[in-house]
Amino acid sequence: MSRRKYQFTEAKVRKYIAEGRGSGDGASYKPWLTVYDLPSRGRSHRPFGIKTGRTHHLLSDGEWKSFIRFEYDATVLDIREQFPLDRHQTMRVARDLGYKHPITTDGTPYVLTIDFLLTRYLEGKLLLEPLSFKYSPSNLSERDWELHNIAAECVQRNGLALRMIDERSFDENFIRNYDSIRSCYDLTGRHGYDRQFIARLAQPLIAAAHAAFPVSLKEVCYEIGSRFAAEAGDVLAIAKHLIARDVLTLNLSAYTDYTMAPMNEIRVRSKGGIR
Repeated sequence: MSRRKYQFTEAKVRKYIAEGRGSGDGASYKPWLTVYDLPSRGRSHRPFGIKTGRTHHLLSDGEWKSFIRFEYDATVLDIREQFPLDRHQTMRVARDLGYKHPITTDGTPYVLTIDFLLTRYLEGKLLLEPLSFKYSPSNLSERDWELHNIAAECVQRNGLALRMIDERSFDENFIRNYDSIRSCYDLTGRHGYDRQFIARLAQPLIAAAHAAFPVSLKEVCYEIGSRFAAEAGDVLAIAKHLIARDVLTLNLSAYTDYTMAPMNEIRVRSKGGIR
C-alpha cells in the first residue's frame, strides 16, 4: 500500500476523480498517483508496458522489479498500479478496527492505494489479484501495519485477498536480462528500420538455435554480423526481439549476462514475426 507525503486536499480528490484517475483498464487505466505527483527521490520509473500499451508510474525500485516479473508472466493480462481504495470504505474499516484513518494537516482523509491490482487468466477464469510491495516487512512500524491492515480488510470486504510481496521474490539475473530484452520488443522505432533486412538476419539466428551450436549467443551475433556486413549490436537487437516475442526462449535466470548463454540452451518456441 502506498502512503506518501504529498499536498492533498478535497479539491485535489475531486480533480483526480474528474481526470479519471483510478479508473479504466489496459491502455485506458490511469493510476491514482503518478511520478509527477510526488517529490522525486530519483527512484521512480516510467516504463512503457508491453502488455498494457501505456506508460506505468512506479514509485520505487521495488515496484519496478515487481512490474518486470508481472509483465513477463504469461498468466498476467493487465497490470494496474497505484490503485485507489474507496475512501468511505477505508474510513469505515479504520473505525471498525480501532485505527486512525490517515488525514492531511487540513483534515482531508487520504485516499489509500494498493501498489498493484493484477488481472490474471488461470484455469479458464479471469481473477483479480491485489498486491502490496514492502521492503523488509519485519521492519515495518506499528503504524505501517495498521495501514496495511486497513487496506487488507477493505480488499477482503470486496471478496479479494491482499497479498504482500517483498524483495525476497526478486531474481536479479532475470530482472537485468529481461529489462534489456524487453527494450527490443518493437523494432519499428529503431533508426534505419528495414523489416526485410531484419527478417533476413533473424533466419540464421533461428537456424543456430535449431542446430544447437555450443557457442554463445554473443559469438553467434558477431559471426552473423560479419557474414551479412551488419553490426553485431544490430544482430543482438534482433535476437532480443525474437526472445521478447517468444520466438526464441532461454532461462533468463541462469546467466548474469544472457548473451553468454550457449545456443544449445536456446529453444525455438514459435514462428512469430518481426515487428
